[in-house]
Amino acid sequence: MNKTTFSFSKSILTPAQMQPCTPELLNAALDSQQVANTCREIARRLEEVKNGTLTREDFEKLKTQLKADNLPVVCFHASFSDGYRHNQSAVPSGLSIYDADHLPLDPRVYYINKVAGREAELGICLAHVSPSGEGIRLVFEVPQGMSLAEAQQWMAGQLADDSYDGCVKDLARCSFLVGRDYVLYYDEEELFKERQAVVPESAVTIVTKDNAISAPLPPTADEPAVYEEDFDGIPYPQIVRAMEEQLGGVPAQGARNNFIFTMACFLRYVCNDDPQWIARVMPRYGEEEQKFLSTLRSACNRPQTKAVPELVSRALDQARRQQQVETAIIANGVNAAQPPKMPRRLTKFMRLITQNVPDELKPAVAMAVFPALGAHCKGVKFRYNDNALVEPTFMNVLVAEMSSGKSCVNEPINAIMADIKERDTENRRLMQEYKEEYDTCPANEKKPDRPRGLAVQWVKSDMTPAAFVQLMADAGGRFLYSRMDEIGLLNQLKTNGKGNNVTEILRLAYDCGEYGQERVGTKSVSECVEVRWNWNASTTPGKCRNFFKDSMLDGTLSRISFSTIYTDDDRMPVYGSYDEVFQQQVKASVEHLNDATGLIVCKKANLLAAKMIEENRMFTSLADDDTYRELSYRATLSAFKRGMVLYLLNDRRWSRDIENFVRWSFHYDMWCKMWIFGERMRRAMEKDQAIVVPGRRNLMELLPDTFTLDDLNIVRRAQGISGNGNSQLRKWVSRGYCTLDTASQKYMKGPEFLSNHPSKTA
Repeated sequence: MNKTTFSFSKSILTPAQMQPCTPELLNAALDSQQVANTCREIARRLEEVKNGTLTREDFEKLKTQLKADNLPVVCFHASFSDGYRHNQSAVPSGLSIYDADHLPLDPRVYYINKVAGREAELGICLAHVSPSGEGIRLVFEVPQGMSLAEAQQWMAGQLADDSYDGCVKDLARCSFLVGRDYVLYYDEEELFKERQAVVPESAVTIVTKDNAISAPLPPTADEPAVYEEDFDGIPYPQIVRAMEEQLGGVPAQGARNNFIFTMACFLRYVCNDDPQWIARVMPRYGEEEQKFLSTLRSACNRPQTKAVPELVSRALDQARRQQQVETAIIANGVNAAQPPKMPRRLTKFMRLITQNVPDELKPAVAMAVFPALGAHCKGVKFRYNDNALVEPTFMNVLVAEMSSGKSCVNEPINAIMADIKERDTENRRLMQEYKEEYDTCPANEKKPDRPRGLAVQWVKSDMTPAAFVQLMADAGGRFLYSRMDEIGLLNQLKTNGKGNNVTEILRLAYDCGEYGQERVGTKSVSECVEVRWNWNASTTPGKCRNFFKDSMLDGTLSRISFSTIYTDDDRMPVYGSYDEVFQQQVKASVEHLNDATGLIVCKKANLLAAKMIEENRMFTSLADDDTYRELSYRATLSAFKRGMVLYLLNDRRWSRDIENFVRWSFHYDMWCKMWIFGERMRRAMEKDQAIVVPGRRNLMELLPDTFTLDDLNIVRRAQGISGNGNSQLRKWVSRGYCTLDTASQKYMKGPEFLSNHPSKTA
């Protein structure tokens, strides 16, 4: 992590005097009278150009001189270990800049049309009109895994701009500052926060007194060209396979040349129109090398449309989906040795709520806080992709070994629930006064009516079904919430006192299903309520498996989210301070949930859910895992609901950070479920499916007239019979059902069998 995000200098003429930029330095420059006067002078000169009293050439010279003499500069890309602005000492900041110069319309109109309202989504920290008054500059966080050049291309794509400033790939490139009036957007906290940086491709810088011109280091005459291995994160072999499918498959002999020509024409759009690059990534399809290369050159000499063809877009989408599935299988697969890593870049709330625990405990806290967050939502509904209305119902079980730090979730939950606990305390007091008044009221006087609206949300698990129903009715549509240090405490709430398992209510709680009781007594509770009950519990792996041993196939596990603590560090964890400042920050955040009501719609959340549903469908098909498929349906829904809660906490602004968290939380939840229950669920599903088979079949009937031991073993496995069929074959031979041809080691059905089963044979 870099504590100094970028650097500052009072003048571009002093490249050896770069210093760490601070909020004070930046704000002082933005408010500088000299800077403001210079920007006004440039604007006045631009008006002269528009009026025809000053030539464009003279204006450019004057502008360059004014900026160099009067404006400070900032290098948003990096800080410099030796204070000199060059790449050799550059330390990447994790920021990039996007310059849109000589816009055909007013830069402020451009900003309103293309950027305004999308700042969080695009990672923008600062936006301002350029000193010339003709362009706009965006300072944004480099998306994870991208170089500066890739980030620039990404931003151009997000803004649908056909061209962009190609110099930004240089770490030492700097920007002139402007006056405060030119600033369109400024998030000081985001701009100066610590962030993970990436190192872009090498570049050289030529420093002049008016700006910094940069270019990548070109290969020498003896050095072969170096090409990227992927396009926008998609390996080229994946793209080629997708294009082959779009073009109807690998060509037959006689159609190779036309196919290669067509393929090369499409690959131009992702290989920089470079025939050598295309030759590097494209198969020969059996074509002779010289003819192959000649065809590529012909394709690259053909006139090219500016717009990307639809086939290329479809192929990229297909390749990206396939890559995501393969990445999930490898990195986030259920057989991975450890759970998926939580994203380093988190939403503002997630950074706050996890800031006081070590890194190895952050995933547990991040997953555990959602039941408490959901408890703050009253009347809030989300529309899922199947058109069903869902509510923020969350149940989380933290599964980890003894003394591993499971209590790390308690303080964050306490902070989130502080306002509810305060309200509960007062309502409990009023309810106790009512009970005392009721009990002391003389028999010949009218008993006081039970007070209405005294909702108590944070409840103990030790309650009768009647108390549960009454508390739910009193809550008036609010969520009840419970936290248990051991999963077994859930059984204190029994379904009408029958059995010793509460999973029926758990399933109702996730779906907000109806639950209640009818009693004839005047003092008995007769209510029917929609169950809204979020809860947290913790336990060890063995106890967790034992608690849910009878719930492998009833849908309980798919409704609950699971988390764990994975670490090789046996040192005692050290926590931060949950002081008053922290409490107030959390309280301010959850107010967004308290204020929310009605149907909340976020199209980007539904688009993400649709992508994840399709990815999971492809994954389960490739992995051939019925257990994963069954668990993934509701795990995707739970991830969607987590994204919607973060959307509310982020002032109803969707961002890449939310999307990354939603994806991670799904894979993390699935990894935990498969780790804890995967094998048991597989066995239970196999047993359940075997039950529907209506008895054993005559295995000989399922075999051809001539068969082998392997054929018999395949039939046995298909019928759910374990073991090898050697013993069975010996019995069949001894009884005359079949005979063995010792030369071919094949068995033939014998007369004894054929005479009794003439219609059963092939």
